[in-house]
Order: sequence, then structure tokens, then C-alpha cells
Amino acid sequence: MKNQNAPDENNTQPESYHSKVIFGDFSVAKFTTLIQWLNKEKVAAEGVTEPTAFLERVNGESFDLCVINLLLGGIGPFELIRKVREKSLNKKIKIVVISRQVHKVNIQNTISAGANDFVADPFENEVLLTRILYHLGPQKTIDLKEYEAIPLGNPDQWNFVNLSLEVSELLSHIERGREHEVMYQALKKVSDLTDSNRTSLIVAEPEMGTGVVLASSDDPSFYDFPVQLAKYPEIQHVLYSGKFVLIPDVTTSALTREISRSVKTIPIGSLMVFPVRYQNEVIGVLTIRRPRVSEIPVHETLRVLQTIANNMAAQANIKLLLRKIYRDQKTQTG
Repeated sequence: MKNQNAPDENNTQPESYHSKVIFGDFSVAKFTTLIQWLNKEKVAAEGVTEPTAFLERVNGESFDLCVINLLLGGIGPFELIRKVREKSLNKKIKIVVISRQVHKVNIQNTISAGANDFVADPFENEVLLTRILYHLGPQKTIDLKEYEAIPLGNPDQWNFVNLSLEVSELLSHIERGREHEVMYQALKKVSDLTDSNRTSLIVAEPEMGTGVVLASSDDPSFYDFPVQLAKYPEIQHVLYSGKFVLIPDVTTSALTREISRSVKTIPIGSLMVFPVRYQNEVIGVLTIRRPRVSEIPVHETLRVLQTIANNMAAQANIKLLLRKIYRDQKTQTG
């Protein structure tokens, strides 16, 4: 199929593009606006409506990212993801799935099959554009199992071990009515040791597209603050994938530069996002924003920080349950 953005004499020449994206869907017409927007970001894009032709394209040309509809037929939804991984000329291709089947099992199966992200269909163009630009950016991911079993034998990590013990003690002695204060104290300890200028604990409801900042290290009065997840693709990525995400330098992509610009009160150079798990479900994230560019910390450090995130899970889950109960009661009485 013809490239939807094939340039003519009056358009930007293809050599000026820095990334390439392919859409696989029954109708590529719905991506027309997105393709135009991507072109403005110097991203080449095209669409294909048939699975065999789609696989031939990813096998014949190096794409940085593909967006595929799970129901693109022929060979089964999850097998299609696996075949993209198998046949793609670019073995590091990012796969963003769109689907109307927005339920936990389907999302888990999609990620397990090899997708990087999941977006509910129908979607808003701005939302999908944000997710595409995020995945074309410089983020790095690590599966929890790669660092959760790392032995803590390095003496350089004892400060982090002590941090984990201190946070655990704080959380185990929370008095009723002092939850926000104690959570702030715990996050402040994490922030101080990681050289962070904002460390936050957020619970989220991906199916609703909403979240709540339970506490933040830079302001004890900032808590229970609602956020729209569409503005935070890095958080959505962690919620769906269950993996740790690092954006080492927020200035290196158009999307993450906006994170730095939108949060004018603090300088942001890099961003770490840890999944917060409760009963094997990711219910939120621990975000650590740092003023300088940074690489992934050693795995021992990641393990301790992940343990701290998990220690916060019970308290975070209580907040999430209370939020859901309140919303359900409001719906019933409304």
C-alpha cells in the first residue's frame, strides 16, 4: 500500500525524518490527522489494512514503532504481535496495540505477547500521538524480575538498605489521621537519598484514565491531588507493562521536553517510574524526578527502591479502594 505521507516536491524530504511509524488497521483513514501531526514532528508514517502486507512491510523496512489493531484478522491477535517481533527488520521495534477489549486479562495477554503499550479504541488523536512520541523517545525499561532477586552484598548500597528499613518502620506505625504526613516523610527520605527534587506516590485507575497523587516529597500540603493519565504516558506505560521505566534525559524528545516545561516550579533532567504492586496488580507508581540527566542505577539500588514502592502498596491500595467506594456511592445516589 502507498505510504500515506509520501512527500511531493512541496513537502519535507524523507531524509529529514528521524523516525518511522507504521499503522495496521482495517481503516487507515482514521490515522490521517495523526500522520500529518507526526510529519510535523519529523516522523514518517504510513498505514496498511491487511495483516500479511503489514508483516511484509515491517520485514522489508526498518520501522521504529508500529500501531496495530488487535483485530487485524487472519492469524489471531496475540500471534500477530509475536510475528511482528519475529519478522521485524528492527528487532527493537516498539509495538503499541489499540483495542476495544479494555479489560485486565486482555491487556496482560497483550503485554505478555510482546507489545510495549495498550491504548483503548476509540481513542483521541492527541492521546495516541502522546503515546507514540513517548515510545519514540529515549526511555529505558527493566522487568522487575531482572533486579528483584539481586543479592545486596555491595557495601555502597547500605544507605539504600537503611532507607528501606526506615520507610518500612514509618509505614508500619501510621496513626489514624496522620497518613499524609507519614507518607510525605517517607517520600522525603527517598528524595533526599536519590537526589530527587520531587518524589511522588500515585494511585491510578487506567480504565478511567485518572489517578491521584497521594503525597509528594516537595510539599507536605500536596496530597490527594487528581491527575489525568493522558498527560503522563510514562505512568501509563508502567501501569500496563509492570516494568520500571527510566527517561534518562527529558530534553531529548519533543514529548518529554513538555514535561519539563509544564512543571516550571522544579527543574527536571531525568525521571524514574517504579510500579507499585498490590496482590500482583499494579495499582500505581512511585515517580522520582531528578534535576540532572542520569543513567539506570545499579540493580541493587533498583531492588531497594522497588521494595520501598511495594511497601507503600498497602496504604496506596486503601486509598484506591476508598476512592472507588466513594465513586460508586456517588453514582448510585446520583
